[in-house]
Amino acid sequence: MKPSFFTEFKYLWRLASPLLAAQLLSTGLGAVDTLMAGRYGANDLAAVAVGSGLWLPVFLLITGLLIATTSMVARFYGAGDRGAIVTTVQQSIWLSLMVAAPCMVLLFNIDFALRWLSVDEAFAGITKNYLSAVAIGLPGAAIFSSLRSFTEGMGRTKPFMISSLVAFLVNIPLNYALIYGRWGFPELGGAGCGWATTVSMWSQVLVLYWFTSRADRYEGIRLFAHFQWPNGKKIRQIARLGMPISLAVFAEVSIFSAIALLLAPLGALVVASHQIALSVSHLIFMLPLSLSQAITIRVGYFLGRKQQDLANFVVRTGVLSSGMLALSTMTVILSFRHTIVGWYTTDVELQAVAAGLFVWMAIYQFPDQIQIASNAALRAYQDTRKPLAMILLSYWGVAIPLGISLARTDWWGEPLAAEGFWIALVVGLSLTAVLLSSRLIRIARRPVS
Repeated sequence: MKPSFFTEFKYLWRLASPLLAAQLLSTGLGAVDTLMAGRYGANDLAAVAVGSGLWLPVFLLITGLLIATTSMVARFYGAGDRGAIVTTVQQSIWLSLMVAAPCMVLLFNIDFALRWLSVDEAFAGITKNYLSAVAIGLPGAAIFSSLRSFTEGMGRTKPFMISSLVAFLVNIPLNYALIYGRWGFPELGGAGCGWATTVSMWSQVLVLYWFTSRADRYEGIRLFAHFQWPNGKKIRQIARLGMPISLAVFAEVSIFSAIALLLAPLGALVVASHQIALSVSHLIFMLPLSLSQAITIRVGYFLGRKQQDLANFVVRTGVLSSGMLALSTMTVILSFRHTIVGWYTTDVELQAVAAGLFVWMAIYQFPDQIQIASNAALRAYQDTRKPLAMILLSYWGVAIPLGISLARTDWWGEPLAAEGFWIALVVGLSLTAVLLSSRLIRIARRPVS
C-alpha cells in the first residue's frame, strides 16, 4: 500500500532533522575556531583561515567519495543483504584510508603550496603547524565518513547527530586550553585549533564505533566481527560510483571560492557584500542538503526492495517538499533581508549592496533546491557520471563565464560587480535543475536491475 504524501513527508523530515542538527554543529566547529583564534591574535586567525581553506577541500573529497557507500548500503538494506552491507562498509573504510594517506603526506609537506599562494611569512609557520596537526586527524575523518555512511544507509541518522554534538563539546574546551595554554596544556596559538580539530575527529570515530558495534541497534549486523582485507574489485566499484559524486561536490563548493577570487580586484565593498550573502546562503543550504540526504537513503531502500513504484513516489514527495521548502526560504529572505544584513554590518553602503544580492539569493532558492533533490535521487539510482557532466557544464561552462562578463565587462551594459555573479548563479542553477530533473525523469522510468 502506497503511503500518503504527508506520511512520507514526515518520514523524510524525521530522517533529515538529525542530519540538519549535525550539519549545523559541524559548521559551529569552524565558527568556534574562528572566534577563539581571532581573540588570540590576527596572525593566528589568518593562519586558521588559510589552513581551513586548504584542508576542507581534502575533507570534502573523502566525504563526497563515500556518499556512494550510503546509497549502496541503503539498497542492500532494502534487499536484506546483510553480508553485502558489511563488505561494502569495510571496503569503503579501506578506500577512505587509501585516499587519506596521500592527503596526510600533502598536509605534512604544505610549504610549496604556502609559497605558491604567497602566504605572509608572519603567519605561514602557524598555518603549517595547524595543518600538520589536522593531518593526524584525517584517518579519523576517513573512518568516521565510512561509519556515517553505514548508519545513515541503515536509516539511523541520530548517531551522526550525537557524534557531532560530542565533537562540538570536545572542541570548545580543547581550543581554549591549547590556544591559550590553560590547565597545563602548552600555549600553541592558532596551531592549537588544529590539534583540537584532530581530537574532535577521533572522538566522533569512537562515538560512532560504539553505536555501530552494537548489533542490536542494526538488526543483528556485526560490522566488525570479521574484518576483511582490501578487495580491489569492490573498492573499484565504490570508487567508480563515488568519484563523480566527490568531483560534483567539489565543483559546487569551489565555484563560490572562484567567485570570491574573481571579485577580489573590485574592492573591499564588493567582496564584503558577497561574503555576507554567501555566509547566509551557506546556512540556508543546510536545510535542502539534509533533506536530500534523506531522499537518497529512502529511495535507495525501496530500490533495494525492488519496489520502484514506491521509490519513485519518494522521489516525487522529496522534490515537491524541496519546492515547498524553497518557497519558504525565499519568503524569509525577501521579508527579512535588511534585518539579516544588519546583523553583519552597520555600514549603510555595505548594507544596501548586500541586501541587493539577497534578492538574487532568494530567486535561486527554487532551482537550487530542486537540483539538490534531483541529484540526491539520482545518487540513489546510482547514476553519477552524467549528473557530474551536467553540473560542470552549468557551473563552470555557463555560470562562471557569464558571471565574469556581467561583473567585470561592459558587454551587457554597465558592469554589475558582485550582482553579476549572483545573476549568473541563478542562470547556472536553473540550467542544472532542468538538466538533472530531466535526467531523473528518464532514469526513474527505467526498470532497475
